[in-house]
Amino acid sequence: MGPWEAIVVVAITAVGATVHASVGLGLGLVAGPVLLAVDPGFLPGPAILATLLVTARHLIADGPHADRRTVGRAFVGVPVGLALGLLIVAAADESAMRIVIGSIIVIAAALLLLGVHVERTPRTDVAGGGAFALSLIAAGIPGPAAAVAFHDLPPAEYRGTMGYIGIPASVLSVGLLAVAGEFGAHELELTAWLLPGVVIGLVAGRHVRPLVDTAWFRPAVLWLALTGGAVVVIRQLV
Repeated sequence: MGPWEAIVVVAITAVGATVHASVGLGLGLVAGPVLLAVDPGFLPGPAILATLLVTARHLIADGPHADRRTVGRAFVGVPVGLALGLLIVAAADESAMRIVIGSIIVIAAALLLLGVHVERTPRTDVAGGGAFALSLIAAGIPGPAAAVAFHDLPPAEYRGTMGYIGIPASVLSVGLLAVAGEFGAHELELTAWLLPGVVIGLVAGRHVRPLVDTAWFRPAVLWLALTGGAVVVIRQLV
């Protein structure tokens, strides 16, 4: 990797990590397209590990504020989502499924932004956990699905809840990639290039969080979810 590419990688990772550290999602969404252009090996493994480090911040700092009932119910849906996602990947056209999942996220986020009210219940929490796992396996975009499912949680509760849900999912994902031979020495080296940007983002997030932990938080989460779903659809169509 040349010096200019290294600067670009650190800079875009810092921006993505700042967004993720502030809102609770967004590192892969913001940095992913640029990282992919520099080296396709950055996705998914190194990007997942970078996200894991930021999510660990949410678990440590905001974990006490997490909605434990939501976490417990979401975990009920995770195995179902994983199993369904694996079946879809094995039996269906991967590109078509990503378009479908991305489109559903875009529509759901748009309706919520337009003021449509959907009451969150134990059943929707279970479904949210399933959607998180399904979108992780089938489309590689768990964050936007979770944002739509749990958008009504207050800022600290949302970040803490996503810490509890996101860390096991990230560890599982990297483990599966390693078993499949998709994460090795090269990907580990690429992960090291992401660390400076992650550190910068974690520091910057301390100053940005107070600005978004207001009436802006819910719209920011939903706009990121909508953008994430749209990016997935566009990638498959272009």
